[in-house]
Amino acid sequence: MKKSLALVCAFLTLGAAAFCQEEPEDNDEKFAVNYTLNEPGDQYINIGLMVTFPMNFGGSFPLFRSGQMQTGGAGTLGYHRFLTQWFDLGIDVTFGYNPTLGENIFTYVPFVLSATFQPNFKRFEFPLTMGIGVASESYLNRTYFPGLILKPQAGVFYRATPSWSFGVRYDFMYMPQWYDDSSKNDYGLFSSAMISARYHF
Repeated sequence: MKKSLALVCAFLTLGAAAFCQEEPEDNDEKFAVNYTLNEPGDQYINIGLMVTFPMNFGGSFPLFRSGQMQTGGAGTLGYHRFLTQWFDLGIDVTFGYNPTLGENIFTYVPFVLSATFQPNFKRFEFPLTMGIGVASESYLNRTYFPGLILKPQAGVFYRATPSWSFGVRYDFMYMPQWYDDSSKNDYGLFSSAMISARYHF
């Protein structure tokens, strides 16, 4: 009986040893972790305030004639989603205004679809954006819609936390106005400097 019990114990011990996982030879083995600021599917909401400068130029439409507009301001809100680590698509809505020398206000509300290429270095991000969209433009009792808008942008952001980044951007806006009577055609050119915060999720 004692021999049988000893044989059973021996078989159980050998069976347990067969299923045991071997310990790695180097207990200090380290695994490489590749962390990137942005991954495909990451999203962010962009909030910005800007100072807008009319780039004075000649034209037939009095609003855009050289010297008619003064420095104005704008606010923007946007949603963007990364398709790759370096590339995102999004939509931005802006409300902007510029006073005129006659103490009237020119307002515009563009809706812009944008594509952004964004390289980064450590916590710094450098978005380069090209946008195209439509704008509603109003002055006195005249409204021009839909107006084409082209909007290239360049900026630098600092990722303060995984969820927040802060930075500055430079925008250029091209807003032409085309009419059946081509003598009234004109071309709005604006540049703007923007401070911005982005919430990443």
